Amino acid sequence: MPTVYEGKMDGSNSVRYIQHSLIRFYLDEAYKSATKAKKECQKGVLQGSSIIGIMFSVMAVEAFINEISEDLIEPERLNEFMFLRKTFKKVKGESSIISKLKIIFEIKFSQPLKKELVDDVKLSVEFRNNLVHYKLSELGEIHVMPPIKTVIAEDGSAMSCIDFTVKPERIEPPFISKINGKTAASCFNSVLATINYWGHLMGVNDNVPGLKKIT
Repeated sequence: MPTVYEGKMDGSNSVRYIQHSLIRFYLDEAYKSATKAKKECQKGVLQGSSIIGIMFSVMAVEAFINEISEDLIEPERLNEFMFLRKTFKKVKGESSIISKLKIIFEIKFSQPLKKELVDDVKLSVEFRNNLVHYKLSELGEIHVMPPIKTVIAEDGSAMSCIDFTVKPERIEPPFISKINGKTAASCFNSVLATINYWGHLMGVNDNVPGLKKIT
């Protein structure tokens, strides 16, 4: 459990820790922004509320993992969990958040987190990561063009010809087009459902009173 008091018998000062949970604050902010984004969503228009909703949703699940782990995992093993080392080593290619989320459910309830919840939170984390580490070269719009043509000149030499005016064979929309009110609401809903599922397994009917799924 979290350290609440530290003291020595050598005459030095003791320290008392007063904990402040941020899970509910992050969830409330995510709900407000995602609801606003869903209500005011316009096709082709990027809204700050969509981004804020996604960010706070993932911050909420990270805070949930960190707070639960301090109550669940022995202090001497906590660093191993935080950095996913030794027995907590994550599956190759899996995000740290998803690995930790699965671990705390398995430790606490001796059962895996539902696959649909894992998949939904995973998608939310991917959206957050792409926003935080945005790369134009990787996340821009892609036009799949016809193959380069080889043209034979009068002197018999060959030239490669690229026609940028030809219609693309396929267009893959940019990542940013996926950042909208619907996505923000989906990210919030996935995190809320996961935290509520934890409560359900603990026998709590409503683990986050006052907040509900955004429809």
